[in-house]
Amino acid sequence: MKTRSELEAMTVKKLRRYVIDTGNSFPYLGETRKSEIIDKLMKIQAEREGTKPAPASKRAP
Repeated sequence: MKTRSELEAMTVKKLRRYVIDTGNSFPYLGETRKSEIIDKLMKIQAEREGTKPAPASKRAP
């Protein structure tokens, strides 16, 4: 799986495609913000590795 910085560099469209292609799809993917998608991917990665997820990035208002 890609790192947080690699995911943040992707556009929302490419990020959604990446989620589907890696088999990590989740409900309401089309309506989810970029930062939420990245947070969910980091949680999935942490669960697979058995570690604590990295702190979430600060969201813009």
